[in-house]
Amino acid sequence: MKPDNETVSGDAENPIQIAGDVIGDTAYSERFVLKILLKLANLNTLKDEINEKSFEDDLCILWDMTAEKDVVLFLQKHDVLKLFHFALPVIEIPRIIEIIVGIIANMCCLRVVVRVLMKMERLLHMVISYISNNDDSLLLVQLLRLVSACLFLANDEELSIWMDIFTSIDYSSALYFILKNSSHKDLLVTALENFNTVCSYCNTEKFQMQFFTYFVTPHALDSLTIALCEITKNHGDECVKEELERVFVISLQIVLNLLGFDKSSEIYNGSTEEALSMINIILLYYENKLNLKEMDTDLFDIVKSTTTIVNILPVNDTCEPSKYLEPTYSMWKTINSIAKSNENGSSFEDNDIEELEEFSENIKPLLSGLICNYIAKCSNENLFKVLDTIGGDYDDIVRLVKDKNLRELVNNRSNSYRSRLEDTIDM
Repeated sequence: MKPDNETVSGDAENPIQIAGDVIGDTAYSERFVLKILLKLANLNTLKDEINEKSFEDDLCILWDMTAEKDVVLFLQKHDVLKLFHFALPVIEIPRIIEIIVGIIANMCCLRVVVRVLMKMERLLHMVISYISNNDDSLLLVQLLRLVSACLFLANDEELSIWMDIFTSIDYSSALYFILKNSSHKDLLVTALENFNTVCSYCNTEKFQMQFFTYFVTPHALDSLTIALCEITKNHGDECVKEELERVFVISLQIVLNLLGFDKSSEIYNGSTEEALSMINIILLYYENKLNLKEMDTDLFDIVKSTTTIVNILPVNDTCEPSKYLEPTYSMWKTINSIAKSNENGSSFEDNDIEELEEFSENIKPLLSGLICNYIAKCSNENLFKVLDTIGGDYDDIVRLVKDKNLRELVNNRSNSYRSRLEDTIDM
């Protein structure tokens, strides 16, 4: 909610805005903000104030106000972070802590605030420690927002501080616990976004070994998969399409970060089923989109990421075709079918036809590569099933594969199967 001018101008007895009382170019009252800051500064009365509904309401208004840059700068001018450091130790009400952490998170959209906060290590440790000693979902959402905002604007020196903080409070274990155990949709989505941000800014050349040590653990992939399953199966109806698709994309991005080390395949050797579950959920979603003739360019990255994952993890020799081969081939057939129906005349407009042709030209080789990747490595039993399923599309699929070595490997396996089949028929 956004506070109206009357609410934040002056006080309850005199709501008329006073000339010169506004903050910057906003319509918000300086006096309103200063009254809150004075209450935070007075520890003798603060314990009573935080139990008053009016104090919580005022803090909520201030929280909304921090969407404005001028308000953030005004708070920074009056050392609000020092006041929070001063007040937080005596506050035990999760809702009040949530609001304060949310205010800090909003403020950290400005580099100047992040710079100051990073120098206040005791405050930073106090706030970040809530991730392991608090189970309030709404508070944890704001905490994760705060961490992500700071990482986004951090320089190398500040990232080094963050890595030390992550180690000292065992941040990764707390994050994985949330992903594995929470049933709160917003918390799970925010935790995934936070995990992706950590990967993006901490898995860099300078901090790669620390990232590997702190975050690439056996529990990471399991927790990620459980969170994705919880969101899609129990909260899918609550997610708007863009939010759900964002979850799919960043989940695969996180997996790629976890698997990007020499020892990753060894660490996640026992997580094959978890990875396959995640891949299956995502591919089935995009298979359904294609069946509805929705051409989504995100599918390019989805298929590329899936191919990389199944190349690193030993998923093929034990993997049933239903896990990722069947939805991949189904999408290939759908693209082929749509393209053929367009050649025979369809309801597509000219611009849509061009888009379809470009989409088909780019996605079919990727899908073909993933199909052949499965054929090259699957068990003999599954090979027979797959070749029977693909049937007459085999030659077109293999022809589109750009990797010459993969084409040869698939043809050798398939020719062997066909030869045995012909011998059986002759007998």
